[in-house]
Amino acid sequence: MRCLVTTALMLVALASCAPAPAPVKATRYPIGGQLLGVQLDTGQVLLKHGEVVGYMAAMTMPFPVEDRASLRERRPGDLVTATLVVEPTRYYLADLQFLGKGPLPAAATARPVAEGVQILGPGDAVPTTSLTDHTGRPLSLADWAGSAAVVTFIYTRCPLPDVCPLMDRRFAEVQAAATATAGLAGRVRLLSVSFDPDVDTAQVLAEHASRVGAGPGWRFATAPAAVVDRFAAEFGVNVIREADHTITHNLRTAVIGPDGRIVATYSGNDWTADTLVADLTRALAAAPADR
Repeated sequence: MRCLVTTALMLVALASCAPAPAPVKATRYPIGGQLLGVQLDTGQVLLKHGEVVGYMAAMTMPFPVEDRASLRERRPGDLVTATLVVEPTRYYLADLQFLGKGPLPAAATARPVAEGVQILGPGDAVPTTSLTDHTGRPLSLADWAGSAAVVTFIYTRCPLPDVCPLMDRRFAEVQAAATATAGLAGRVRLLSVSFDPDVDTAQVLAEHASRVGAGPGWRFATAPAAVVDRFAAEFGVNVIREADHTITHNLRTAVIGPDGRIVATYSGNDWTADTLVADLTRALAAAPADR
């Protein structure tokens, strides 16, 4: 019994000496601007903000709010300040403070450029829009007939870790899984489409592709704004361009079968690499029956 007690005491002592988990690294920035939208159900706001010194230029972006209760009295047009908290895999607004009200800018109530476009769903054929990839060559989804594909929409100057950068990280995971999975290797294509053609030239996209580890089966592409906006809209992406060159957008990702038809679509960032790999596996397994 004495040996058991002694051992137990030693384990407690060792546990008490173990280093505490490292705290999550977070950077905080003051931010201020005007609310263009408030979503109580998701705890998010659409904020048109000024420059965040040391982090990003002025733009309009959606932000999760740490304290959802603080949104109950907030309305579009409110002028606010907050603290932007940026962690390695997420960001949010803390200490949201109301300053007053202001008229909404005309761009906030403008009709989206691609309004009225029919949004594609499972079973629909994908558009054959001509894009230009990061090597400067023309690219169309029609080129990938016979392969399963995934398309998402990003732009390279997006600074928020769980928006466009998260799409890049997820695609890198899908790329790695497809390479290592029997039946998928060499049969899966990934396409990241930028809706920021003025900045995301072929050279910029090529540098970005290298930075995120894109292999031969993962292409980045874009097109003139009017073309890429309509293309994105068909997948359910709403791109709003403002006079100050800021871009407001949502996230959509689509899985496409070898027959060129949509298998599944996902909104926001609520999907995992495993989910897409399962979709791709099913799509390719069903391909012989479709021919």
